[in-house]
Amino acid sequence: MWIRQCASLKSVLFLSLLILSFFPQRILAADAIEPVKSASFESVVLNIILNEEQKGELFVKITEDGDFLIKVDDLKNIGFIRPEGVTMEIGGEPYISIKSMQQVESIFNEKELSLIITASPELLPKSTIDLLAQRQLNVYYPTGNSAFLNYRLNYNDSDSTGGVSNITNQLGIRLKDVLFLSDSSYTKTENDERLVRLMSNMTYDRRDDMQRIVAGDLFASSGELGSSLNIGGIGFSKVYRINPYFAKNPMLTLSGLISLPSEVEIYLNGVSIKKEKLSPGEFELKNISYYGGAGLVEVVIRDSFGREQRIKYPYYFTDLLLKKGLHEYSYNIGFLRERFGAESNSYGDRVFSAFHRYGVRDLLTVGGRAEGTVKGLYNLGPQLAYNIYNSGVVTLSLAASKDDADKSGFGWSLDYGYQGGRLSTRFMTRNFTEDYTTISSNLSTEKTKGEYAAGVGYGTPSSGNISVDFFTTIKYVGTDKQATTVGYSRNLSKLLSGYVTFRNVREQEAYNEFFVGLNYYSDGDLMITSNYRSSKDEKTAQIQAQKSLPVGEGMGYRATIERTDSAAGANYKFNPLLQYSTRYGLYEGEFRENYYETGNRSESYQLSASGAIVYVGSTFGLIRPVTDSFGMVEVGDLKGIRVYQGGLEVGKTDSTGKVFVPNLSSYFDNSISIEDKDITLDYMIPEVRKYVSPPFRSGAYINFDVSRFQAVTGKLHIKSDKEMKDVEFYEIRLLAGERGITFPTGKGGEFYIENIRAGQYQARFDYKDKACLFSISVPESDETIIDIGDVVCEDIQ
Repeated sequence: MWIRQCASLKSVLFLSLLILSFFPQRILAADAIEPVKSASFESVVLNIILNEEQKGELFVKITEDGDFLIKVDDLKNIGFIRPEGVTMEIGGEPYISIKSMQQVESIFNEKELSLIITASPELLPKSTIDLLAQRQLNVYYPTGNSAFLNYRLNYNDSDSTGGVSNITNQLGIRLKDVLFLSDSSYTKTENDERLVRLMSNMTYDRRDDMQRIVAGDLFASSGELGSSLNIGGIGFSKVYRINPYFAKNPMLTLSGLISLPSEVEIYLNGVSIKKEKLSPGEFELKNISYYGGAGLVEVVIRDSFGREQRIKYPYYFTDLLLKKGLHEYSYNIGFLRERFGAESNSYGDRVFSAFHRYGVRDLLTVGGRAEGTVKGLYNLGPQLAYNIYNSGVVTLSLAASKDDADKSGFGWSLDYGYQGGRLSTRFMTRNFTEDYTTISSNLSTEKTKGEYAAGVGYGTPSSGNISVDFFTTIKYVGTDKQATTVGYSRNLSKLLSGYVTFRNVREQEAYNEFFVGLNYYSDGDLMITSNYRSSKDEKTAQIQAQKSLPVGEGMGYRATIERTDSAAGANYKFNPLLQYSTRYGLYEGEFRENYYETGNRSESYQLSASGAIVYVGSTFGLIRPVTDSFGMVEVGDLKGIRVYQGGLEVGKTDSTGKVFVPNLSSYFDNSISIEDKDITLDYMIPEVRKYVSPPFRSGAYINFDVSRFQAVTGKLHIKSDKEMKDVEFYEIRLLAGERGITFPTGKGGEFYIENIRAGQYQARFDYKDKACLFSISVPESDETIIDIGDVVCEDIQ
C-alpha cells in the first residue's frame, strides 16, 4: 500500500498503524537481536533533505519518543557510505535509528512533512572529478586482419645529374595481434641501379599491459650517456603510448571535504579549465595537468549559500618523471646493423642495449642503463631524476665503461631545467675521461672531453620572449667549439609574429651569425614567411608562401624566392611546389631554378606520386599513403554519404556504400561519423557516430548498419471445418532470425510487420488449444509498404 504526501497526516498514521499490526517487530543493537517488550511506530512518507540536498521521498518510521527509523538500504541510496547506529528489524528489513547515528543531526518539519538530516562529510560518498582525457563509451577495438602497401614513385631530373628514378614502398600485414612491417627502396640512375631493403620486423603489442615485443630490425637506445643503435634482433619494452589515456607522469591531485552542495571551479595559471557541481562529502580532483613547467592551480569552491573558499597550490609539471610505482623499460639484443640504406643484409657485432626506470615517488625517479658487445665492450650506470620541490627538475647520470682493449672510462652528466610562467633556466654539464667508450663512440674518431650549456629566458605576452644561451664543447680529438646565442621573439598582432637571433661562434676562428624573420598566418591555412640570414660566408634573403594540404581531398602549395650573396656573387633561387591530394593518392610537382649573376643557370624538377593499396573488411582499395592506421567505412550500399573524421569531411561513399579513411590514429578514440541528412527517410540508422581505436599500423572495418525501412501488410484467415474465418486479435509468431518476430492481428485479420527482408517465413499461432502453422511470402520490392493480400492458415495441429 503506497501513501502519498497529499494524504492527510491522520490518514497516514491510521494506515501506518494498520500495516504495522501485521508485522513482528524486533530491535537489533550492537549487531545483536533483542526482543522489544512494547513499541509503537508510525509510518509516514517524508521528503528527505541531506546536507541541503533534496533526496526525494522515503517511508520513515516515527517512534513514540520522536526518533526516526529509516531502512538501511534507503540510507545507502541517499548517500551514506556505511550507515551505523542502533538497528531494528521491522517486517524482516533492517532499520536504523537516526538519533543513534554518530555525527548526524536531524530536524522534522511537520508542516512540510520533511526530515532535514545533517551529516558529517566523512559519512558521505566521495565525488571524483578526473581532468585527464577519458575514453569514450562503447569504443570499437578492431581485431580483424588487414594489410597495406605504401608506395612512392619519384622522378628527378637536373642539368648536373640527369634523370634519377626512385621507388620506395612499405608493406604492412596485420594478423590479429601481430604486425609485420617491411620497407625497401629502389633507385635507378643513368649509370647504376640499386634495390635496398630497409627495416623489416614483427610487432606484438600487449595492449592491456602496454608492453611491446619487436622481432627483426629495430632502433634501441640505452638513454643518457649511451648509444642509439640500429640492430637486428628482439626487443621487449614498456610503451605507455599504447594507451594514450593513461598518465605515466606525475599530475596534481587535490582532495577535501564539503558539507553542503557546492560548485567547484579549477583555474590553472589564472585560466578556468573545469567547472563541476559537487555533492556533500569528500571530493577528489584528479590528474590536473599542464604541458610543462611551473603552474599555479587555484580551486574555488562555492557552496549553496554563496560562500566562497579559494585554495592555491603551486605545482611543477614535467614529463621527465614517472608516477610513483610505475616502471618504464626497454631490453634489446641483436646484431649491429651496418651500412644501413646502402646494403640490405649487413649485420655486425652482437650487441645488447637496455634501460629501466622506476617511480620511487612522484618527485623521484631512479633507474639504470647498460649496453655492450660480445667482444667485451661494456657501458653501464645509474640514473636519477628529481623534482626539487616545484623549483625545477634535476637529472643525474653516471656511467662506467670498458672497451674491447680492456681500457676503462667514466662519464657523468648533470642537467637542471626550470620552466615558469615568465622565467625559464637551464644548465647542463657532461664530462668524460679519455677512454670512456660507448658502442656508437667506438665507431667514431672524435673523443669528447666535456659539454657545457647554460641558458635563461624571460617573456610576457605583451613584451615578447628573450633568451640567452651558452654552449661549449671540448674535445680530446677534434675541434673545440663555443657558441653564444641571443634570441628575441614577439607576437606583433593576432596573425603576425617576428623574431631576431644573434649567434657568436668560436671554433678555429670566430664569426657571427644573424637571423631575422616575420611570420604571417592567415585566418585560413595560408602562411607567409620572410627572413634574412647573415653568416660567415654568405647573406641570404628569402620569402615563402605555403598552403597546407587539407585533411581530405584538395590542393596545397609552397613557393619560395631566395637571393644569396657570397664571394662568388649573387645567386637567385625560385622553387615552387604543387601538391594535390585525391581520394586515391597524393601527387607532387616541384621545380627548382638557380640563376647566377655571372649568367649561368641550372634547372631541375621532380615529379612524384604516392599512395597505398589496402585490404580490410574483405575489400581492396586505393587510398592516400597510410602514415599510421587506416579504416574503411561502409554505409550499407548507399552512395554519396558524407563521412567525417573528427568533424572534418574525409570523403563520400562510392556506389558500393564504402569509403576509405587513410589517417586514423592508432590507440586513440577516433571519431567517425556519417551525415544522416544524406540518407533518405526510408532507411533506418541505429547510430551515426562511432569511436574506433585501432592497433598500431592496422586497418579497421567500420560498419554503419543502415537498413531500409520496409513494412508488410495483409490479412490473416483460418480455414477450419471448411469455413473461412478472420483471425482477429491474435498474437502471431514469425520465425525470422534468432529471436523471431511477434506481431498482433486486428479487425478483419489485418496485420502489419516492420523491417522484414524478402523471403519465405514460417509462422504460427494458437487456435482453440491447437497450433495453426502457415507461411508468409515477402516479395522483393522497392515499395516502403508491401501489401501481400490474404494469407490463409489451413494446417491446424
